[in-house]
Amino acid sequence: MDKITHQVRAEHWTKILNECINSGMPKTAWCRANGISEKQFFYWQRILRREAFESSRNSELPATVQLEAQPVAQKTVTFTEINLPSAPQNTVPVFRPDLVIRKGDLILELLNSVSQELLSRIEGILHAE
Repeated sequence: MDKITHQVRAEHWTKILNECINSGMPKTAWCRANGISEKQFFYWQRILRREAFESSRNSELPATVQLEAQPVAQKTVTFTEINLPSAPQNTVPVFRPDLVIRKGDLILELLNSVSQELLSRIEGILHAE
């Protein structure tokens, strides 16, 4: 591939990589959503990273390349004071099982209020193994 062709493709893939980065999505999910081959995406990411690294080591070339970034919407941040209660309140009940069944790596913790139907199903599953 000659230098001009490589440069055109590198610019094209730089734009694609920037769009992916600015989306905030995972790379593979973004590729699938935008019809981009993951293999090509990661190939060009590797090529462009290698070129950026090599250019940073070469004193004749600029150490950094300015990539075009899409503007991010400005958001206003506000703070609100929240008064905490003086004493911590436990609103989440603690689960204390009445019955614990262990079989291999399986651990079942049950209450006395478990239905007969559920117990029958559990018994059937445990005896089936």
